[in-house]
Amino acid sequence: MARTPKPDGRKRPQGPSHETELSRETDTRDSLDRLLVVCGAETTESDYLNGFKAAFKRRTLAVRVTERPGSPSQVVRYAADRWGGSGGEFDQVWCVVDVDDFEDLDRAQTLARRKDIELAVSNPCFELWLLLHHTDHRGWLAGYRALKPLLEKHAEVRPDKSVDFVRDYGGDRWERAVARARELAPEHTEHENNPSTRMWRLVLTISGQCEGTPTAG
Repeated sequence: MARTPKPDGRKRPQGPSHETELSRETDTRDSLDRLLVVCGAETTESDYLNGFKAAFKRRTLAVRVTERPGSPSQVVRYAADRWGGSGGEFDQVWCVVDVDDFEDLDRAQTLARRKDIELAVSNPCFELWLLLHHTDHRGWLAGYRALKPLLEKHAEVRPDKSVDFVRDYGGDRWERAVARARELAPEHTEHENNPSTRMWRLVLTISGQCEGTPTAG
């Protein structure tokens, strides 16, 4: 994910906030790759990603995770309006969104392409990605309520939908989830295939194991 070095005057995050970063240590390189992830729901997605990025303390990558609960188009609009897509403060901007019962995914995809924003779409919902850490699930899912009892066989799901990940990003469990997710659907067709998720591409990007530069879709 090579980038042209940013000028020294680039805008920097100010002060502590709920939005957190990885690898703030001083690096001897001319530039530090910066990645923003906007989650379309509270708690679960950001909890997972904050734990995952902490497991991969890369000196060449800073990751900020923030929440903007809403429909896919609302999440992408927030990322575009506040952060301006990639090429500004961040080298890549990602939005983590679900298909669920939302009807605006097409609008979200169109805006994401225009603003060079990457989408990590999960169909029907993000919890599928968690389930894939534990089992190779390939059957159609009606939604979160159908998926929850399957996930509860492997992890505690709390009333607020937060999940005890039980070190899901430790060992090779997350890598098995990547392999399983990649077999569910061709990349960028996740919205058309249930079950499927593009979370595999995002975690490979964070871990530094991504093959080539992802293309918005």
